[in-house]
Amino acid sequence: MLLTEDLKELYARALIAIVRAEGSIDADEGERLAERVQLRSGASLEDLLLTGTLQPEELVEALRGGPFRGESVRTEQLGHMLVEDALYVALAKGHVTPEEGHRMWRFAMALGMSDDAFHTLTHRWLP
Repeated sequence: MLLTEDLKELYARALIAIVRAEGSIDADEGERLAERVQLRSGASLEDLLLTGTLQPEELVEALRGGPFRGESVRTEQLGHMLVEDALYVALAKGHVTPEEGHRMWRFAMALGMSDDAFHTLTHRWLP
């Protein structure tokens, strides 16, 4: 999936918002988060950690009204990728916290992912 530079940053900020849901990021999560942020956005995690927390509604609003209207990326695809990446990062500590799961769900729903699709991806780690 090809993303524009602006969308890459928003994606990385959304991933950070999910991982930060419980307030802290442990060392193993931090390594995986830095890896995924670099892979998906090419940005430095340290720079993005200084930005404000992105809310799901802000991401969706930016996708609707921003320069992304002509993008070939479907929001459901973006949600699917975001959930997979968030699971990869969160599972560095061996589990997904309820806070991370809830924030992940909020982003997925805001991006138009169906409840069934979300549960198919997360059923092994979320109740």
